[in-house]
Amino acid sequence: MNQKTRTLFLIMVMFLLGSSSATAYQLMLKEVTVIDNNKSTLYRTPKSTVETFLQEQSIILDKDDELNVTMHENLVEGMTIKIIRAIPIDLTIDGKEEEIYTKTETIEDFIKEQGIMLGERGSINNSLNDKILPHMKLEVRTHREEVVTIEEEIPYKTQIIETPNLPIGEKELINQGANGLKEVTTKVEYIGEDEQKSEVIAEIILEEPQDEIIKIGAENVIEGIDGKSYKYTKEIIMNTTAYTASYADTGKNPGEPGFGITATGTRARVGTVAVDPRVIPLGTKLYVEGYGYAVAEDTGGAIKGKKIDLYFDTKKEALQFGRQQRKVYILVQ
Repeated sequence: MNQKTRTLFLIMVMFLLGSSSATAYQLMLKEVTVIDNNKSTLYRTPKSTVETFLQEQSIILDKDDELNVTMHENLVEGMTIKIIRAIPIDLTIDGKEEEIYTKTETIEDFIKEQGIMLGERGSINNSLNDKILPHMKLEVRTHREEVVTIEEEIPYKTQIIETPNLPIGEKELINQGANGLKEVTTKVEYIGEDEQKSEVIAEIILEEPQDEIIKIGAENVIEGIDGKSYKYTKEIIMNTTAYTASYADTGKNPGEPGFGITATGTRARVGTVAVDPRVIPLGTKLYVEGYGYAVAEDTGGAIKGKKIDLYFDTKKEALQFGRQQRKVYILVQ
């Protein structure tokens, strides 16, 4: 075989080998249809799995996208791969904005997918039958009731007690106030962000408040049996007795020196009272409960401590009054 013949032979062998390889490659190709968001494309590929095929064709899937087959599934002739792309929606629900990806086709399907309850008077800015479009702005206002339970402080109250036993205007704290605590359960009705009405449905007292008690020195006033008002600075509970100018009470008879004359030199009369000067100084103006206006002008041997002897004109009146425990008010002098 000469050189020319050998060359022609080699060319023919190479052609036959190339044709065989091409035929073998063609036999390896599989027809695969990809439907991507309702757009259909036919491919011929030698790849053996769905994953390697998608990589070959640079078809990228996002995390929310969905396939009708698995990534590791073997490719077969005539296979159809359907890609359901997740579409972003700009959702505002009751004033809260967020971007949500969905594979639903209509707004009604999307509402169901998200579990959104519109309620009786809820609303959407689109028709439920509208198709989902990328970056569609969807505004939802739900009609709902919420039950909220919170703890609230119960403010303490302040009691002011006026007393003549303190200098006027001076304060004395008797009890430190303390707030209480209660649990309040409220039912609130909303449409969107707007509160429609609220109703307290339960209150439980967890801690009772403790009142603050303050005493303050003041000029107190008492209404007398004579219809007059008397200002006083102090109140004393005293044991009262009654006396007259008689010999039995004073040891003196009419006409004797000092008969009917008090320890301060005044003549005894209704309104004259005998006191212990260590408790009530002589000359002090008083008001005696059930007796009336009086002046501390007299003393007595038996009048010690919180005792007071009230003068009456007659023995009958003195006996009728008898021994009692009465309030004695030290009047503003």
